[in-house]
Amino acid sequence: MSRKSVIFVDAGFLLATGGLRVTGNSLRSAFSVQYKSLADGIQAFVSERDSRDLLRMYWYDAAKDGVFSDEHKRIGLLPGVKVRLGRMSYNGEQKGVDLKLGLDLVGVARNRSADVAYLLSGDDDLAEAVEAAQDLGMKVVLLGIENQGHRLGVTAVAEHLALQVDDIATLPQSLLDRCFAKSAPVVAAYPAASSETGAEVSVSSNGSGRAPGMRPLPGPGVVPALGAAAAEEAAAAAAEEDAAAGAGTEAAGSPAAVGPAAASVAAGPTGPSGRPVPTPGPRRVLQDVRPAPAAGAVRREPLYSTATGAPAAQSPWFDLVESAEAVAVSLADNWHGSVSQRELSELLAERPLLPPTIDRVLIKDCAAKIGEAKTDLQDIRKAIRAAFWRRLDELV
Repeated sequence: MSRKSVIFVDAGFLLATGGLRVTGNSLRSAFSVQYKSLADGIQAFVSERDSRDLLRMYWYDAAKDGVFSDEHKRIGLLPGVKVRLGRMSYNGEQKGVDLKLGLDLVGVARNRSADVAYLLSGDDDLAEAVEAAQDLGMKVVLLGIENQGHRLGVTAVAEHLALQVDDIATLPQSLLDRCFAKSAPVVAAYPAASSETGAEVSVSSNGSGRAPGMRPLPGPGVVPALGAAAAEEAAAAAAEEDAAAGAGTEAAGSPAAVGPAAASVAAGPTGPSGRPVPTPGPRRVLQDVRPAPAAGAVRREPLYSTATGAPAAQSPWFDLVESAEAVAVSLADNWHGSVSQRELSELLAERPLLPPTIDRVLIKDCAAKIGEAKTDLQDIRKAIRAAFWRRLDELV
């Protein structure tokens, strides 16, 4: 057998772990990755531990129809890295990735191309492939992300997989801190008026028709919240309109009867340059309609003891819901900061349903924080989805 080592990287696992560390969720658009530094760091860690020559690094990920994206092409052009792609399903699940990784692991062992494999993954489905490679004489070392708070010492690794490998090596968290960064927000605030200067809003890089740092324009039926100064101006304008409507019954067609301001409007107002100034259209006021609490909603107010009248101790269930909702709030913040106006409008049009890709990330990240068994509770899933929508309402 050749005295070489080989590295197998489950990119979905690695990127989700890094994203959770820097942003609090695994939404890929919420963070950026320095792939060359990440690949070099993993290879350097293996080289320090193992004196064998490195055969190559296999990078497993999923893409729509299994076609290379620009990101996958950049990774594939890195020296010593081979990209292997599975397919991405409609709801954002990877298909065929684990199968490709398992087949390659056993294939390298069978062909005796390397005698030690370093596996960066946490998926329980790979345990059988690990056993098959070991039967062929290969040693398999699990590469995990350091986590002193976990009983295995690594992050998000299935116990069954950890029991099958020959050894566990922990990558330092500093590697993730160095290679992962939170993406700069795409949306922030409405642009200032630029009619006097003639400035135009440029199309942003995401094709949304907004300048960088501009928040999405409201969709149909949505009125943006006004600032303090704008609210005072709107109130003054409304009072003037009401006064003009009351006085208009005295002499509907007389400019003198309706006052100088109304007379100038009737005569066709012009600006300093002599061009017509647009007049405001009819105002639209939305009623403050708040949805009624859903059946079985989590009780938020403190409970009081009937014996002493003092607040009772906060229940573990309350803490569980708070932790789950924190995941939803973080996801809403990062998603809103990385999408175009079209994507935001499409999401709002489907309300209260969440797109499968977002819902999957929401449940996956919640499971990583409070556990899969607790995330499977319907009350928890309802709570995190409701928290996502509440936070999005605050942002838009």
